[in-house]
Amino acid sequence: MSPTMSSANTTAPSPLKALPAKAPPSSSGCPSAVRKSIQGNPMSLKHDHVLLLVDDEPSILNALQRVFRKEKFSLLLANSGEQALRLLSESERPVSLIISDQRMPQMSGAEFFEKAKEVAPDAVRFLLTGYSDVKDIISAVNKGEIHRYLTKPWDDEALLIEVRQALEAYELRLENRLLADLVRQKNVELTSLMQELEHKVAERTHELQEKSLELEQANLSLERGFVDTFRLMFSLIETINPKLGSYLSFVSQLSRKMGAALQMDPIELEHLEMAGLLHDAGLLGLSKQAFEKAYEEIPDAEKALYRQHPIIGQICLQPVPKLDIVGVYILYHHENFDGSGFPEKLKGEEIPLGARILHVAADYAMLLRRWPESIADIKTMYSRMTGESFIKLQSDKREDIIVDLTQRVMLFRSGTVYDPQIVKKLIDVVNAERQQNLQRRSETIVDIRIKFLKEGMVVGKDIRTKDGRLLLAREAVLNKTLIGAIRRLAADGFIGETVPIRM
Repeated sequence: MSPTMSSANTTAPSPLKALPAKAPPSSSGCPSAVRKSIQGNPMSLKHDHVLLLVDDEPSILNALQRVFRKEKFSLLLANSGEQALRLLSESERPVSLIISDQRMPQMSGAEFFEKAKEVAPDAVRFLLTGYSDVKDIISAVNKGEIHRYLTKPWDDEALLIEVRQALEAYELRLENRLLADLVRQKNVELTSLMQELEHKVAERTHELQEKSLELEQANLSLERGFVDTFRLMFSLIETINPKLGSYLSFVSQLSRKMGAALQMDPIELEHLEMAGLLHDAGLLGLSKQAFEKAYEEIPDAEKALYRQHPIIGQICLQPVPKLDIVGVYILYHHENFDGSGFPEKLKGEEIPLGARILHVAADYAMLLRRWPESIADIKTMYSRMTGESFIKLQSDKREDIIVDLTQRVMLFRSGTVYDPQIVKKLIDVVNAERQQNLQRRSETIVDIRIKFLKEGMVVGKDIRTKDGRLLLAREAVLNKTLIGAIRRLAADGFIGETVPIRM
């Protein structure tokens, strides 16, 4: 029996295109009818389907044709498995459903379906058998992955219902695949758009970060320029009153070092340094004792004025907006950690960090200056401040003794007058610097004649004018401008002919 193609209706709907077995097509590879059908009624057939009927008995094939004579199906007829496989391969349109007999010569229905599913994996597979052989049915299910099995004789109406239901599921399955493919395609497009957007956002963010960095650097340059000008003006105070200038400079630098150890940012460190230079500006106009003695040793007539000096110091800075934070540090640098200080009796972390640091640095510097000359008097003063009667000294050198006892006093007042964390940082910073100084002492300091000075040389000791005014502090690095100024001062007789240089 030769293969045939029959159709019950020559005006059939648009055909359903085949879908590849491995990779579903994109929406552009499917007919418009499929896309339109997605919005249609899923319980009715929307397409012209091709059915493949396989049986070695012509009477069975004819009977199956009669079942589908009123349907809009195109039928392919084959009398063997080999012939059916050729039809599957050569058909221009996809086969939607295959009905095959199980018992056929050369190739059984189960064997045919095993090969057919490789050629047309989407096709629905019905097995037709004239006997209830469970073994054959199981083989067909396992090898050919059949969807239904039918027994002979069949009921035409029941068979037609089974076929229509299977084709409805077939259409729904392919349309779901199309939708999934559309979703995947849109996801790919969306992912591409998102990546492009992220790239643009990253580029813009990078540009903004660069601009922000440039602005930050510009602000830092302005801030440094302001601070450098401020330092230059302060050097005039050191020239006029070297003792006061030395004290304020020490407080300023110690405050900055402690702030750095506490990881304050560069701008905060600049503010802290300036606060150290100006923290006692409110004492101007009071007696010399107000600068050099502890609060309890100041004459009673001046104590009320002394308690106002932080407020006066802040007010003096108000005309300069850039010094607002500096003013805050100065205002609160006499507040005690337990709330017993002045002017507002703040306590703990209510006191700004910069003010707590300044308080510790200023008191430490002042205490270093107040110790008497003799070791015995130093012990007496320490006992009076701490209540300790037995004092074990770790050195017989006065310089080491006063540093050690000053640190002990600071620790004694820790938690009441001072923030314990900041006192600890003070001791760490001071001891680290002392260790560095010991190392420096082992380095050679050579007096170099001024005409032999070179850029990059490091000053080994403070350089002062012949009348005692500070010109350059130790550790200053010489540059072309400084060397020129030193030579002019030496030519005019204000300084000697040599400069101490650390080698």
